[in-house]
This record gives sequence, C-alpha cells and structure tokens, in this order.
Amino acid sequence: ALSHMCSLAPQTERMTCFHSVRDSGVSVELYFRRIRSYFSCSSECYVLALLYIDRLIKLHPGITVSKLSVHRLLITAMVVAAKFQDDVFFTNAHYAKIGGLRVDELNALERRFCQLLDWRLFVKPGEFELYRKIVLKAAAACSAQTAAAAA
Repeated sequence: ALSHMCSLAPQTERMTCFHSVRDSGVSVELYFRRIRSYFSCSSECYVLALLYIDRLIKLHPGITVSKLSVHRLLITAMVVAAKFQDDVFFTNAHYAKIGGLRVDELNALERRFCQLLDWRLFVKPGEFELYRKIVLKAAAACSAQTAAAAA
C-alpha cells in the first residue's frame, strides 16, 4: 500500500520534517521487513500505522508519501502505533537504530506526527477492520508477486 502511495507522489513536492534530503536506496519492502524483524510489536500495530499515515495525509494534503518520505513516515507511525496499542514497547533508542535515525530525530518526528494528528490516535473498531482488510489484501498481493518471481 505504501509503495503504491509512493508511485502516486507528484514529481515536485513540498519538503516536510518527514522528508529525507536524498533517497535512502532501501526499498519500502526491505525497510518494512527490517521493522517486522526487530520491532516485536503486535500485528495490530501494522494496521494502525497505515491508518495513521492515511489520516495524516488526509488532514494535511501537503504531506506526501514519496520515496523521500515513506521511510520516516513508516518508522514514525510504527513507533506511535506500538506505544498506543501495546502494553510493552521498546525505547526510542531501539526504534531509532532499527530505522536508521538519530534518537533526537525520531523523538521530533514522533512529536510532530502526533501533533499533526491532533493527538487523535483512537480508532473505532469498524475503521480498524476496514484497514485490516486493506493490509491483508496488500500482503496477499505481495506474497503472490514474490511467489511468481521465485517460480
């Protein structure tokens, strides 16, 4: 879903705190796998992260998901989701290391992300279920592509 959002990004975009100066060279898929390997969070966090990113770009159309912003948006949304959803979570030092950021940078991104969402992190069950289905559909499509490429 995030890769698709990146492909829709305009050629010129307004830089935000979520934008990197240059392309990291790491695909969204590889970055997500890294998060999945080291975050140790509940599966609900992945759904919440996508939902939070979607909320953010709907509330603030000037923020775009692109190859320059997707990694920072994803790691930030995952941190916010883990802290909101899970009873046990890691420190930002741990998350920053996973995401390839400095701790102070991740702290600032997390704070700004929550401010831009007006600290509205609660998700109604129906909305969560809708996004859960989107995530499952995207995961199935990704698995099918991987299987086809391996064949």
